[in-house]
Amino acid sequence: MKGALTAGVRSGTVLAVLAVLFAILGLTPSLSWIPEAPLLAVAAVGPIFLLGGTGYRLGKDSWMAAIAGATAGAIGGCVGGLAYLAYGKSALNVAAGTIAGAAAGAVLGAAGAVVARSRE
Repeated sequence: MKGALTAGVRSGTVLAVLAVLFAILGLTPSLSWIPEAPLLAVAAVGPIFLLGGTGYRLGKDSWMAAIAGATAGAIGGCVGGLAYLAYGKSALNVAAGTIAGAAAGAVLGAAGAVVARSRE
């Protein structure tokens, strides 16, 4: 369990940094010249690979991979929600980001573990 939480916090920290970076790039009015479609694509695909990779590294145990993914997703979602809050958006984004991040992280972490086991 401790290893799963450690992996989750480590990946969650990376995800949090990415969330702040993409919030700055996407929400700052002076950076509105950045095309939105590529920014959203990278912001969506990056966490998928990060959370799946977290589960892949813990591939022997799907439950631990799901816990690590949920931890990372919750951290990233919470920080993303806080970034939205900093830009004047609703505080509901913090709760929604945390819940959605944990749920998506659990699914993607477990999926990464399944892929890892299938490659053994």
